[in-house]
Order: sequence, then structure tokens, then C-alpha cells
Amino acid sequence: MESYEWMVVYTPQTGWIDGKGILVWIAEVTGGLGGGLYLVSLYFDSLWGMFLGWLIIISKCGFHFAHLGQPSKFWRLALNAKTSWLTRGFIFLTLFIVFGALQLAFTYWLPGTAAEITFKVLAGIMAFLVATYAGFVMNYVNGIPLWNSALLPLLFIVSGLLGGLAVIVAISLFGSGVDLMTSVGSLPLLLIINSLLIAIYLWSGTYMGPTGKRSVIELVKGRLSPVLWLGVTLCGIIFPLSICLYSYFIREASAPFVIMAVACVIVGIFSLNYCLLKGGLYSPLVPMS
Repeated sequence: MESYEWMVVYTPQTGWIDGKGILVWIAEVTGGLGGGLYLVSLYFDSLWGMFLGWLIIISKCGFHFAHLGQPSKFWRLALNAKTSWLTRGFIFLTLFIVFGALQLAFTYWLPGTAAEITFKVLAGIMAFLVATYAGFVMNYVNGIPLWNSALLPLLFIVSGLLGGLAVIVAISLFGSGVDLMTSVGSLPLLLIINSLLIAIYLWSGTYMGPTGKRSVIELVKGRLSPVLWLGVTLCGIIFPLSICLYSYFIREASAPFVIMAVACVIVGIFSLNYCLLKGGLYSPLVPMS
């Protein structure tokens, strides 16, 4: 694309999805997945789930660090908390890693103590913020109308909880103290909520001006439609929903089918984040005739 075309045509953002920007995509998914897994693990009281969620969020830091142009200057992120959601995200990540490590230690060696409960609460709050802050970062980019929706942070946390619950289902197959049928039976509700949020988000995008409407068109029937319909809808919603409902009603969960459902959910989450990042279009500086 010629430089002047940026002023007169809808221009896809590429910094967070193309080339090295793929690391941002992976970091967003791991942040939501790790935070959601930690929160779901608190509910099911799964120490292994909490530990895995903690590790996933540490990996998110690694992806962000690898994406930085000048890693030696990353500490400057901590200096703009009043104005930058990136800075706030850095603080949330740091606090979660610290609080999470302390919570895991207390849960393993001193379960039931006041210290364990305190750090569960603190780490849980930070996990929630880690899972949602990417939505606030994107929402802050005024030049991309598709992202200027209050639903975006909510979509991130629900997607993260869905992915976390899927991982808990996988963990329950190995006798970790989590009831398999309870966790499998909880997945359909989150799948339905997630699908409704996606539908409402896309519908609201059509009212975000011509650029927002164009973004939705690209997602629904344009260049990104295969990812939306095959990756998000078919693989990420319909397949796992069918498997979970079948397993729940016959009261028997076959391990291969459960693993397939979990894998489909994870693929769906990656596909959804890809659509959100790849579908973001900048408004032309010169109005299109």
C-alpha cells in the first residue's frame, strides 16, 4: 500500500498481529487464559490449576518482553500508571506474579491460614485485572472504531474464564480433585454466554461509524470470515458445546472427546483474538466518497 493511501482507504492495523506483532496476539491469549484459569482454579480449589495459571501468565511476560523494540528500557513502563494502560498492565502482571507465588507457597505448606486466604484474594484480584486489561488497552486506541466498545474488556474476561474452565476440565481427567462431570457441565453455560457476547459485540460494531461497520463486514463475510466461522464459531463454540452437552446428559465423559472439546475451545479463543486484532481498521483521514 502506498503511503498516501493510508489517508483515503480503510487501513488494517498490523503492529499487533503481523510479523513480530504475532507475539502480542499470543500474549493477549495467554494473559486471558492464565488469569481465567487462576480464577476458575480458585473456585474449584485446584492447586495444580492455580500453579499452571501462574506459569501461563509468566509466559505472557516473556512474549511481551520479546516484542519490545528495546527490552533494556522496559522498566520505564512503570512510570506512566496515570495515563497508560500498558503501564497498568505491567503493574498488574508484576503484582500477580508476586502475590500468586506467595499464595501457592501458603496453600502448599500452610493451607487454611489467614495468610493463604489474604493472598488468594489479592492474587485473584490481580488475575482478574490481568485477564481484562488487554481489552482496556485496545479500547483506548481511538483510531480503531471496532475496539471502542465497553464490551471488549467483558469479552476478554469471559473468554479467559472459558479457556480456564476448559483447562480445568482437562486437569480433572488426571484425578486432581476436580469433579469431571461438574466441570464439563459448567462449560456449556460459558460457551453460550461467550457466543452471545461475540454476537452483541459484532452487532454493536455496525453502529460505530462506517469504519466499524466495514470491520464487521470483513469479519462476517470478508477476508476474515473463514477464521470467524470456522475457527471461532464451528471449532470454538459448536463442537465443544455439542460434546459437553452430550457428555453431561449421558453422564459419561469419554477422555478423547473431552480432550477434543478442550482443544477446540482453546483454538476458538486464539481465533477470536486473531479476529479482533486483524479486523481492527483505522478510519481514513480523508472521508471516503
